[in-house]
Amino acid sequence: MARRSANLLAAALAAVAAVAVLSAASAAFLPASLRTGAMTATGAAAAVGSIAPAFAEEAAKAEEGGLLNFGKVELGGGFAINLDIPETGIINIAVLIAGLLYLLSPILSESMASREKEIQSDIDDAIAKYNEATARLAEAEKNKAQADQVVAEIMGSIT
Repeated sequence: MARRSANLLAAALAAVAAVAVLSAASAAFLPASLRTGAMTATGAAAAVGSIAPAFAEEAAKAEEGGLLNFGKVELGGGFAINLDIPETGIINIAVLIAGLLYLLSPILSESMASREKEIQSDIDDAIAKYNEATARLAEAEKNKAQADQVVAEIMGSIT
């Protein structure tokens, strides 16, 4: 039982860390008008800290499984879906992804900005080439019309 309550407390602390990392990562991706600020992470940490004893009591009461253990769903053929959240490591993956986004967001935003400028310059070049080609086509059509007129005059003088 002590191990379960320790695992439960570790899961609660991991959840607080995930909330803190996600709120810090939101500063990199959300505009200033949508940011909730650091108070969300602080409030979540205070809330989880105040209910940690309740988690311990719930873990002590649970005879089968834990607070976040919803068992396994058998699919047949020896396959099952594991719904034990602390065992599957979903919290660890969430913290890892949030940390990577937080750490890599400056690099990614600079890379995307330079790529956007490159694409915009390519589009501008394509538009300029299109306009040049359209002008050359109009000139060629004008020259063809003049050539057709000269051919018609020559054919008219022969007959």
